[in-house]
Amino acid sequence: MEIKGRRIFNYRPMVFFALSLVSGILVAESMYGASVWFYLIPLFLFILCFALVFAFKKSRKFAYIPIAILVGFVAMTSSNVAFNANTVQYFKGDFTCTVASDIVADGTYCKFYVKNISVDGKTYKYDGYVTGYIDEIDFNAGDTVKINGTLKSVGHERFDTFFASNLSKGVGFKIYADSVTFVGDGKLGFIDGIRHKIKKILYEYTDDYTASITQALVLGDKFGIDSDLYSDVKASGLAHVLAVSGLHVSTLATALYFVLKKLKVNPKVGFCVVVVLTFFYSMLCSFTASSLRAVVMSGVFTFASSFGQKKDDLSATAFAAILILLFRPYAIMDVGFLLSFGAVIGIFAFARPIEKAGMKVVDKVSPKRHIGKRFVSVFAVSTSANILTYPLVAYFFGEVPTLFLLSNFFVLPYVMAIYVVMLVLCLLSLITTWGGFVWILKFLLIPFRLYVGAVGSLNFSTIPVAMGVVGILTYTAIAVVSSRYVFITRVQKCRCALIIASAGLVIGTVAQLIAYLTCDFVPAESAISLILS
Repeated sequence: MEIKGRRIFNYRPMVFFALSLVSGILVAESMYGASVWFYLIPLFLFILCFALVFAFKKSRKFAYIPIAILVGFVAMTSSNVAFNANTVQYFKGDFTCTVASDIVADGTYCKFYVKNISVDGKTYKYDGYVTGYIDEIDFNAGDTVKINGTLKSVGHERFDTFFASNLSKGVGFKIYADSVTFVGDGKLGFIDGIRHKIKKILYEYTDDYTASITQALVLGDKFGIDSDLYSDVKASGLAHVLAVSGLHVSTLATALYFVLKKLKVNPKVGFCVVVVLTFFYSMLCSFTASSLRAVVMSGVFTFASSFGQKKDDLSATAFAAILILLFRPYAIMDVGFLLSFGAVIGIFAFARPIEKAGMKVVDKVSPKRHIGKRFVSVFAVSTSANILTYPLVAYFFGEVPTLFLLSNFFVLPYVMAIYVVMLVLCLLSLITTWGGFVWILKFLLIPFRLYVGAVGSLNFSTIPVAMGVVGILTYTAIAVVSSRYVFITRVQKCRCALIIASAGLVIGTVAQLIAYLTCDFVPAESAISLILS
């Protein structure tokens, strides 16, 4: 884009398509629960906008924007309709289903996932999350069982992050079981079977701690992790390693490329092999948003390298978002999706300037440049990854970690090293059907266990931070203006940031005032005096 002959930012159609797609999804979600006739209004406006854009020759190249908005609107509306048509709001009684996961038991209290839920002869496509006190567990993963209890839809309110998170995992029901009766033997599918065998081997040949951490690192499955342990991991700033993401996929892709290069495989053939294997790995990880994003972006970058094409970070990120949102439009409200894309965009936007500034300091004060370069590199990536994710973490969890730099510098390299070892050992255990290979993991995880335990015990490892929607939007707008993708001077960036911050403050104050005035239990006079004070 140019203003008075000066370029402000590069024109990237893929990015604008992704943003337009998101806009359509948000419009559809804001209308959830409204009358069918109201949906005709935005449809008419989209068609009108397309006609106006297409009518003028100079603006025809932007005709894809209203199309993208319309696609997002239709995709989200269709997803909401499909969810309502394939769920039952409430049912109490007997129904049959298939056990789809391992059974995690604490005494008689059990929890597990089920699929193929059949109620009164109708089978629903969404899975269910079962909890309840069961005296005797005589069933295994893959078996058909009859449950007596309460079946409820996970529920869906507008912009419901819990709904999006559950639906991203294919879960549409919460089930409270009074009793579970074995009906018949069954067999898991190919992918579910591999996942189940890995978990079975881990729990049989290691302890619960090692097994739960390993399955989270390798499969992105945090189902068996103790809540206290997960709190310690989050406090250390290492929670991202327990969700298969770009860090894991890039490590796997790098290892595969190294092996293929040693075998002198053609680069184009190597590209196909890496894409297929990383896609299979994402499938093994249940196609989480972070793993899908990493696979798509890894595929785009390796394609560019293999075929001599120019790489563009933002366009690759936008392409990954488009592919995910076309099939999972509700993912835009999923915490995992937002954190994954926020982290990678932050790295692309800020890591290079931060590293450049840091190296200037290193060149002046560091006698050993290679050590300073390593520190600056870790600092730049860690800091930039958290620039756009910290507001989201504060909004969703109410607290942020403080020792993430220490964790990423000292512990993360070790964790990713043993991640490769975990992959190899789990693969050997599957091939040989002998789980003794994973026994050593109990000792390899001792440093990680000691570190997260020590950090989790510190009072200052996390600090409470409150953040609202207006604050997130204001902060994001300032970050975008300050990024290396906006080509204006530092003075102009500071001015823009002050203007955005002032506008956000005014909007936030007005929103708070309206909220206070519309509360029946707060008198208007008290609300006004509170705002003014």
